[in-house]
Amino acid sequence: MVGGSAVLALGLLLSGTSAQQAFTTEPEDQLVAPGHNTSLTCMVDNMAGECRWQKGGKPVGLFPGKYSLPGRKGDCSLAISNVDLRIDDGEWECQITSSSFSSGDALASRKARLTVQAPPESISIQSVGGLAIRPGGLLTVTEDLVSQIECVTRFSNPAPTISWLLSGVAVPTTSQTNTTESGTNKWRSEALLNYTFTKADMGKRLECLVKHVAYPKGEETTLVSLDVLYKPNVRIARVDGGSVLEDGISSLSLSCISESNPPAQVMWSRRGPGVDSTPQYTEVLEFNPVTRRQAGAYLCSAENSVGRSSIEETMVDVLYAPTILATEPRVERSVMVHNRTVLTCRAEGNPPPKYQWLQRLPQDQVLKRGYEADLVIGDAGYSDQGEYTCRAINMVGGERRETSSDVIRIQVSGVPQVVKQVGDVVGVNGHDVRLEAEFCSDPLPLTNTWQWGGTVLPAGSELDSKYKAELLTHPHMENCYISRLTVRGVGLRDSRPYTLLVENKHGRDTVPVLLNIRDPVSMTSVIAVVIALLVIFLVLVVSLLIAYKKQKLCFQGKRGKGNEGSGVDFQTSSSPPLKFTRSS
Repeated sequence: MVGGSAVLALGLLLSGTSAQQAFTTEPEDQLVAPGHNTSLTCMVDNMAGECRWQKGGKPVGLFPGKYSLPGRKGDCSLAISNVDLRIDDGEWECQITSSSFSSGDALASRKARLTVQAPPESISIQSVGGLAIRPGGLLTVTEDLVSQIECVTRFSNPAPTISWLLSGVAVPTTSQTNTTESGTNKWRSEALLNYTFTKADMGKRLECLVKHVAYPKGEETTLVSLDVLYKPNVRIARVDGGSVLEDGISSLSLSCISESNPPAQVMWSRRGPGVDSTPQYTEVLEFNPVTRRQAGAYLCSAENSVGRSSIEETMVDVLYAPTILATEPRVERSVMVHNRTVLTCRAEGNPPPKYQWLQRLPQDQVLKRGYEADLVIGDAGYSDQGEYTCRAINMVGGERRETSSDVIRIQVSGVPQVVKQVGDVVGVNGHDVRLEAEFCSDPLPLTNTWQWGGTVLPAGSELDSKYKAELLTHPHMENCYISRLTVRGVGLRDSRPYTLLVENKHGRDTVPVLLNIRDPVSMTSVIAVVIALLVIFLVLVVSLLIAYKKQKLCFQGKRGKGNEGSGVDFQTSSSPPLKFTRSS
């Protein structure tokens, strides 16, 4: 009994003093292609226990041709043949049992991840919440709105790295999430792209680039073509039937051209007071011929499911000859002398017409009185009465177009007015002289007299068979008269101022006429003047003859000298001499 106890005590002493077992190399994470062989390294120093391996917290047995240990002391490395994703992928742990039941020196390594490579089984692009789009198919997005697009890979190991390309240019990925596929140790990966596309991206390629170690080339892509929806953009095309549009003659075609996706509905409308603004849902408006009622602003717009276009506008300017709309007065107006009156004319035309006011004078003469729509007669007189017309003028296509109003008659009445006077009159001693003045009066004058030196001679009377006063109706001017004073056999004592007085119920007007008498020219003086003129004429004729002969002789002398020097004989024909005869 004593001997057995001693042996046990010696064993315990020896075991307590020997070195403990410890890992020198622990297994590392590994990435292995399926079907390949691999080894999880596990080395132990002072190993006294046994090697054990666990995967996913469960022990793994040794099976020839699949799992094996090298059989060397201190080497617990696990050789795995024909790696299989379904069986071998996971976390592995190397364990060493205790050297004895009481030593408490069992070991467990860090967990090493054995990843069996598996490329994604599928790659697809889709809108968030939408269906996957076949490769090369159309992805529909909307202009100026943020589109959320996903690139989804399925059943990969490990999870891939996903990025985006737009026509070959990298676009930042918003986020990538990786989740395990249900019931497997493979991964589902989703890369989210938040992006605002524009019309310029129409038809471009959007690519999802997936990088994975299990791909032969390290990466694969799938792509879709972009179908960008955008609101309409419109423009107007005009086809005019000539350089200008003329009412009832020219033709016009207006086309509202819309560019949009999807196709838009085009609408025409008109703008302006008094026009029909009901929309017309057509692309082309035809005017054949175009009329003035169709002139104005035409608005073109279009609308689709994305939105409505901005409005384009074109002006339809239809030219037409002027027409008189109204005149004031329409037919006739009476105005008092020295009063103010206005004649008004309103015309329309395109381009806006210019105005002329015409007054028809006696003997069919026409006087242009004004160039505005309103003719203002500020101080009316009898010369303003008569027939007036308003003329409206414009230019259409380079041609003058004009129209005239009906005749407007202006009737002037009031105080008499002298409209024409002779001023100073020169009479010859012993001859008869007429003093005249023209005046107008409506109503008829009550008084018409010639006055001089205290003498008053009414019209229609004579004085001493020498003076005769007459009142004659004017041959051309309405309500106008000629007042005449005839002085027979005037003498020097008749040289004096004479005054014509005209008066009616509205007032009076006077005009002075100065008569100057001179002696007649004597016959002797007349004969002397005639003789002097004849002498001057004869002197002028003789001077011209002398100058002509001198010039002719000079020319013949020069020609003769020229003949002698050249040796050539020139014969000149003689011309008959000039003859001047004086008429008797």
